[in-house]
Amino acid sequence: MTSDNLQSYFRGQQVSLQWLPVLRAMASEMSAHTEVRDLRQLFFRVGERFAKDAEEIFQGAQTLTQLEDSLNDFWNQINWGWVDLTEVDGYIDIAHQTAPLAEAFGDDALNWSIGLLEGFYQSVFSVLGASDTMVVRGIDELSQGMDIRLRFGRASN
Repeated sequence: MTSDNLQSYFRGQQVSLQWLPVLRAMASEMSAHTEVRDLRQLFFRVGERFAKDAEEIFQGAQTLTQLEDSLNDFWNQINWGWVDLTEVDGYIDIAHQTAPLAEAFGDDALNWSIGLLEGFYQSVFSVLGASDTMVVRGIDELSQGMDIRLRFGRASN
């Protein structure tokens, strides 16, 4: 089986068949009637709420490794893949693997649905005491399909 076939199969397992047509139709309608910037902001707010509802799983983390472990336990429980957090010079690289966003809403919607993970991780770092000058931003050119790349750092980074 080729790598493309494996990825296609795996992506097909990411979203319940009961919800997939509804989510795709919703994404099409939202994209047709709302600006990308506004959709990304809406999904950012959804991501913040999502994190607030799951706050107890990460609020006690004292190290980046502990945070990664607690988040991965959470993502594993809900079949949302896993995250690798890497401290780089002046920022934290967030590599979220096998996120179901592209499968749920379509590859074309990734430019706004990535806001969900931006909001989620922004809320995580805020709960852990990050200052308002530190932000999570998706790295659009590195995010494709199930591989979402984000960066947490100063707003100018």
